[in-house]
Amino acid sequence: MTYESRPGLTRRMHVPKRRTGARLAAALTVSVLTLTACSGGAEEVEAGPAEVVELTFWDTDARTGRTERLETLIGMFEEEHPNITVEYVGLPSDSYMQKVDTAIATDSTPDLITMKASDISALVAQGALAPLDDRIEEAGLTELLSEGMVTSARAAAGDDKIYLTPTTSLTDVLWYRSDLFEEAGLGTPTTWDDFFTAAETLTDKETGQFGYTIRGGAGFWSQFVGMVLPMAGVASYFDEDGKAVFTQPEVVAAAERYAGLYNTVTAQSDLTADFKVMVAQFGGGSAAMLSHSIGSYPDHVAALGEENVMAAAAFPSDENGVRVQAGLVLGFSAFEKSEHPDEAWEFLQYVMEAEGDGYWAKESGYIPGNLEVAEQDWVKESQPIAVSLEAMAEEDTVPLDHPYYLPEFSAITGTELLPEWQKTLQGEQTVEEFMQKTAVLFNEARAAYDARQ
Repeated sequence: MTYESRPGLTRRMHVPKRRTGARLAAALTVSVLTLTACSGGAEEVEAGPAEVVELTFWDTDARTGRTERLETLIGMFEEEHPNITVEYVGLPSDSYMQKVDTAIATDSTPDLITMKASDISALVAQGALAPLDDRIEEAGLTELLSEGMVTSARAAAGDDKIYLTPTTSLTDVLWYRSDLFEEAGLGTPTTWDDFFTAAETLTDKETGQFGYTIRGGAGFWSQFVGMVLPMAGVASYFDEDGKAVFTQPEVVAAAERYAGLYNTVTAQSDLTADFKVMVAQFGGGSAAMLSHSIGSYPDHVAALGEENVMAAAAFPSDENGVRVQAGLVLGFSAFEKSEHPDEAWEFLQYVMEAEGDGYWAKESGYIPGNLEVAEQDWVKESQPIAVSLEAMAEEDTVPLDHPYYLPEFSAITGTELLPEWQKTLQGEQTVEEFMQKTAVLFNEARAAYDARQ
């Protein structure tokens, strides 16, 4: 792919090749003219190579398409900044936090890292990330960024500072195979009952086709809470008294309905299904529906084509008519102990400006944080983004308020609850027992947070 084929990119006309440090140093060797007193003429003198700074960049969700996109983004940045090279290091999405924690403990953190709002507070609590507020203001970026994403990035940190570039955001949607729906005579789902009916209709265990794929493995929480709380019409983890909502009757009932999908309209193997497995099932035709963010759109299009995949926003709750829409701000961060903070900032600034943000958001299927990019045609023409923005603009839509400010959030949802969820799916404990344990963990984390304030 060339830059010419990417709408929104207007400043360069070819894809840059990645440089090695040696190649770049040679490229930066400059010639200068100095006047020599003895000859009275000009003599060309070759100066030494300009200093090249190499940054290390950790990607916390390494996979083929994403890695290619990030390497292209890095190449674009390097072309704009010939004195900086960026070494890409991909980490698996299900274990990157262990790598990060080890690096913090051993003072071996990289310069840059991809970051999502749900991980921020745990790293801020350790003093690992560099605040960006002053640099964003001095660079004049404040007025160019989505106010909502900036607010979400601040709220996620727990200390009202920005550590994450509000480069992009995601919303959760229900993906459905429009070709399979049409074959079955099903219309676009618009209610929760439509969803459950379609899941049942499109399940044929004898042929290995299931109406839905449920995330039973790593990362299960985002799908679980993104389906259960909207079904219950509840938009926050905590009630007015600061108590976790997970034992409220309507929330338990929604969780029971959601868990009941497993092994009835889903494959039994979904017990350990992660993002990659779910996407593969959806693209391969063994699952007709999938709950995931709009960020998986490029994968679906690559497997199915635009004509066979559609997104639907969360449906209004049968309980109170409120549509609860889940979302997440994504971006990039710099580590506090980077030896090259100014060069690291150059990269962060680039991904918030129109060119960097425009490429990254479009190619990844994300909602851009740069307001200029948000007005580009591709944003309006993207079906999943259009569905998400339309839903969020409705009067009865409320954003799902995740307590990312709790430093324990990632540990609770990523480590502590996963085996409990799998026990629940296997019938080793009731959904109500699972929800009670969930409530205890969040109540403890909230109490600890409040005590620190």
